[in-house]
Amino acid sequence: MPLTPTLADELPLSWTRACLPSPRWQAIRLPFSGFTWLAYATLPPDYTLDHLQREYLPGSRLLVRGCSASLAGQLAMAGWECIRVGIDGLVDLRGHSLQRRSVRKMVRAASRYGYVVEMPWSPSAMAHLRWLAHEARYGQRPQLRYLFRTIFEPETRLFVFVDADGIWQGALLLTQPSATTAVTELMLRRKQAPAGVMEALFATAGQTLQAEGFHFLSLNEVPFHHLDHRLRPLERLVTLVGRQMGAVYDTNGLYHFKAKFAPVWRPVYICAQPRLSLLAFVDLFTVSGCLELAASSLYRQRAA
Repeated sequence: MPLTPTLADELPLSWTRACLPSPRWQAIRLPFSGFTWLAYATLPPDYTLDHLQREYLPGSRLLVRGCSASLAGQLAMAGWECIRVGIDGLVDLRGHSLQRRSVRKMVRAASRYGYVVEMPWSPSAMAHLRWLAHEARYGQRPQLRYLFRTIFEPETRLFVFVDADGIWQGALLLTQPSATTAVTELMLRRKQAPAGVMEALFATAGQTLQAEGFHFLSLNEVPFHHLDHRLRPLERLVTLVGRQMGAVYDTNGLYHFKAKFAPVWRPVYICAQPRLSLLAFVDLFTVSGCLELAASSLYRQRAA
């Protein structure tokens, strides 16, 4: 069933817009459930998820993650099933969240060692970001796939913390799905980076975006956290299973880091048509690399 015409320009997390003649998207066929997972897409201006479905993916059983409550509501009216899987933190750039005392203190600490700069797109910068990902705290572990953007592309923006020797110590990759909102994609910090690097990245990126007329910065999803405990059975089961991965994917640490910017928390949904099933979550767990990450952690624990 096509989407309703009222679905205008709101996009799932990690989807963005650019001046392209036609859309580009990352679609993954999920082997057990038969869904086509639209992990993310870059759409031309005024192009919608409805257009993408009707013109390029007619008849497909689609699955989309990172949907807001309003987008999930519109999809539900069009026959999709939607369940909560986490929360997204939204920072109002017109407020004082990025200038809180605790944030300023960390920014000052980092400023003794270097500065933040926005990097223009280039193949060299793409390669340098890959190097930094390898040097990051968990760079030697299996990496998650398709859950957020990890590649510096022309339609994304990259802020980096550079030390006095010109070495990248941290990076923040953003997308811009609308004229007023930017979305955090990738956060990287070298193992030996000085304290405050990530706070400095967010503070500088936020100031830059605000000066350009942006109103909001999404911190992206914290999975398996919820605003209340009134969960449906499938939501409760997914949350219970997800939280068992705490040893390999620190969602609590991610929540506490993002919470220091005092965001407004909003529920995040996975939506699929016609119906979600447990097999779909088995697929997502496998294809996204969560299973590989969990197995690697178990192997390291047994080898220790």
